[in-house]
Amino acid sequence: MKKIFFAAVFAGALLGFTSCGNREMVTGPEMETVIDSIKETQSGQTTAGTEETAEVPTQTEPTEGQSEIQGSEWVQFTTEDHEGSSDPEDKTRSYTYYYPTVTVTIPGNETVQMKIQKELDEYVDSFVEGIKNGEFGTLYEDMPVYEQSYEDLTFHVIRADDKVISLSWGLEGYDQGAHGWYTLYYMNYYTQTGERITFDSLGSGFRDKALELVTAKAAEMQAKEDCFFNDYEKSIKLVVLDGTEDLNAIYQEIYGPDIAGTDNGPADPTFYITEDGFVFESGQYVLQSYAVGIVDFEIPAADFGDDLTADIF
Repeated sequence: MKKIFFAAVFAGALLGFTSCGNREMVTGPEMETVIDSIKETQSGQTTAGTEETAEVPTQTEPTEGQSEIQGSEWVQFTTEDHEGSSDPEDKTRSYTYYYPTVTVTIPGNETVQMKIQKELDEYVDSFVEGIKNGEFGTLYEDMPVYEQSYEDLTFHVIRADDKVISLSWGLEGYDQGAHGWYTLYYMNYYTQTGERITFDSLGSGFRDKALELVTAKAAEMQAKEDCFFNDYEKSIKLVVLDGTEDLNAIYQEIYGPDIAGTDNGPADPTFYITEDGFVFESGQYVLQSYAVGIVDFEIPAADFGDDLTADIF
């Protein structure tokens, strides 16, 4: 599909690699050069046949792409790609969008299958609803348009076996600013129960140990590369989250009472699980500037010692 190819090329162009992190964003004037390159590459692509897959007011009919299967013999995820664009008759908005619908199959465990499917559907529905209700792609008078605004949601299976299911959603977009954005959201489950994996369930001392290990790794990286803000240490807690935390309380603790009460809501998980251990993420502007990109802290399972008591490795 043209949109998938475009998103992949744009992401590749925007996201480079640094010794300090994983994903370095291209910003400022370099954006126009990147966009010109993308246009040249995109011009030779073709689009799959069209079929209505979601009803989103002010959008044209999304196109349906080929399905992809990810996972393992224990758990399989089938994705079907959808794309659409703004209504050409609405001259005040111009944008394209892409998202996958995901179907999970867990043979012999329909209860867990339905539980996880519900959460997958809710996440995709929230993306589509945001496109429908947001001001995304708004065209302002006297503002130059570098490239049509777009927002893409992607899905990836990190681990799927008889013990752990670890998934990531990537949200990428550009809306006429100085640069685009790229964020990641993680879902981690116990395969047998479908319960979210929390730090408490991994071990009573897991959270403190994770904070200790990430802090040590960040200090080592800062000493070698000067990757982070000067006062990055006070924000380390924002890298070690399992989704059970109250962000208002954490922000107040870190930044003072003025930031509290801004309805930040619950935290999102900032970690995923591989076959070898855990990876904790510092998203954009958490410990580091936008130019550094998203920084990952890889911690082998063995480093947690007795503080990891869950049998998942």
